[in-house]
Amino acid sequence: MKPDLKRFLFNTWKTLAVIIVPLLILSLTLSVFINCRWLYEQGFEKYEVCQQTGFTPAQLKTAASALIGYFNNSEEYINLHLEKDGADVQVFNEREMLHLKDVKGLVRLNYLILGICLVLCGGFFLYLYLKKQPDFGKEGGMALIQGGIFSLMLLGGIGLIALLDFQSFFTRLHLLGFSNDFWLLDPTKDYLIMFFPKGFWADSAVMLGILAGVLASGTTICGRLLGKSSPSNQPV
Repeated sequence: MKPDLKRFLFNTWKTLAVIIVPLLILSLTLSVFINCRWLYEQGFEKYEVCQQTGFTPAQLKTAASALIGYFNNSEEYINLHLEKDGADVQVFNEREMLHLKDVKGLVRLNYLILGICLVLCGGFFLYLYLKKQPDFGKEGGMALIQGGIFSLMLLGGIGLIALLDFQSFFTRLHLLGFSNDFWLLDPTKDYLIMFFPKGFWADSAVMLGILAGVLASGTTICGRLLGKSSPSNQPV
């Protein structure tokens, strides 16, 4: 392979790796939050969901586990029943179940993106390692540094937009993510929105931003350490 073509292909691969880092951090963070029952339960407690719905804390824990299980199983629709006032209650109505089906689709898409990013990032570093050149640390470290900084810039921009008008930001996310209006629910009768009021999503966005920021900063630091470990500064 000609040196110029080899350099072009390598630079293209390296640029792709840098772009993938923010996607990897975001998809990983979302996956953690989707499966974090503690996050659900903290929201239930903070926003007094027991008083809003009439369900006990134990029942809400069951609901949280059921939602997490649904996002990770093969069922098309969630079918959650809880006891209330001595009667068996189907928690989510048809509209809520349709919306949760759409949410599940996005969750699966996020898992797919996470898997692809892991494979591509792993492939990039495996490629550098198999080249067996002394500047492995330098090239790999630079990709991590640039990817980490790029991630922090994106997080800062998105965070600023959300802070200026979270309601508008939240609505636009739904318009972008869903092709229907099943997400427009009634907070006086639909349990899904009682379980997860807008305050819950605002709190979650802040925590997600903090965790993603920590991961991005950690990626940058790891890149610096990896670069310093390189015994050579020769070009590839």
